[in-house]
Amino acid sequence: MVSVNGKQYHVIITGLEKRKANSPVVVLESGMAVNIANWKAIPTEISAFAPVLAYERAGIGRSEKQYTMPTPTFVAQNLHAILEELKISPPYILVGHSLGGVYIRAFAGIYPTEVVGLAFIDPADFTETRDDWNNIFRKLGLSEERIQAMIKARLYGPAQKTDSVNFGPWSERQVLAQLRRDDFAQITALPLPKVPIYFFVGGKFEVPLNQRSREYDQEKFFHIKNSSNMERWRKLIYATGKHGAMLYLTGAGHYIHWDEPISVVENLKILFNSSLK
Repeated sequence: MVSVNGKQYHVIITGLEKRKANSPVVVLESGMAVNIANWKAIPTEISAFAPVLAYERAGIGRSEKQYTMPTPTFVAQNLHAILEELKISPPYILVGHSLGGVYIRAFAGIYPTEVVGLAFIDPADFTETRDDWNNIFRKLGLSEERIQAMIKARLYGPAQKTDSVNFGPWSERQVLAQLRRDDFAQITALPLPKVPIYFFVGGKFEVPLNQRSREYDQEKFFHIKNSSNMERWRKLIYATGKHGAMLYLTGAGHYIHWDEPISVVENLKILFNSSLK
């Protein structure tokens, strides 16, 4: 446990004692409301070639609640404070899964000189706009009236009463909804550091048959959305001017590091080694 700004945070550090001068530390940022167990054996496997830090955000797992909305800026600054408190200096390779992808993109924009690599594991799409989302349904043949009703329900549903008991998970969900309402303006306003970017994309459709939409072909929606996301992410990779990678893993679902851990670890090793050159 480490104390930052009067709150206790659960942190796991592996392999730091073997760190060489100026070599990067791999920092793992979990998805929405997910604790350190989300990473399974990944930290140990990465520590064979790089120091690793994983932690739990406020109100998640063993970390203490913090009754402040976990905006991208707040989370990035808080993580930075944890690293400073532990005297873990940059450079960093940031790895974010799902909502964690949004958070590491913010960290990279706020502290661009401290980051030497970014790896997004099936991230919440911080490049997406409402029009991008609506265009998927247009390709599925839904009427404009139905599309507008669906986007209204997705982004402007009934006001949510504050859940103080489950504040961490509740607040992260609210923050993501607000970011989507604003077309991720907070994120796109931040600079993108000129570093290698890796995207890991899961190509396995996982929604059970009895839970699928009756209004449209949800599996077709999934594949169109993946293609749309990857086109924007490809442009993001090229925008850095550095060598990056897009890994589309057809046998993996949203938790790619569970389904294809070897692919994730080996490619992170490539990213780590490239940062040493």
